[in-house]
Amino acid sequence: MKILAPRQTAIAAVALASLLLAGCGDSQQQTETPASEASFSSAMQDAHSGMMLDEIPLGSAKAVTPFVDLEVEKATGENSYQVGEVFARGAELDGKTIRVRGQVVKFSPAIMNRNFIHLQDGSGDPAETTHNLVATSDATVEPGNIITIEGVLAANKDFGSGYVYRVILEESRVIE
Repeated sequence: MKILAPRQTAIAAVALASLLLAGCGDSQQQTETPASEASFSSAMQDAHSGMMLDEIPLGSAKAVTPFVDLEVEKATGENSYQVGEVFARGAELDGKTIRVRGQVVKFSPAIMNRNFIHLQDGSGDPAETTHNLVATSDATVEPGNIITIEGVLAANKDFGSGYVYRVILEESRVIE
């Protein structure tokens, strides 16, 4: 039996999860790995080649969107924060209801029974991936709109398959 290094184990786990998710709802079994799944595995290996498991970027790095040069005024209220502040104070704010105002830079609907909203307000550091806050909600929003959203902050949230968020706003509702 071959023993895999931690990085290889993580890559194998991501590939296995992708195979399992790809087969959900399909009663036919595949006998060979499709090229798209093989290329995903290769891409994961190439992207993290030579890195130790603890060096693979976490946070919302897998889902982060490019930095948008903008300035959005901070939301009002005691529990209001800018995106960069949320990342800086994530452990302290874990489990607390907070409010953030920002521009919707990406909207991904109906993933794991929720919508994923990416917000930026001009704060945070793109090099540290602390400029893009992800919020989950049942709300539908349009990219480009400036919204105020309120939800419960979760620090170090792990959805599996390598999707680990340093901070994520959950159970969010759009209030403006």
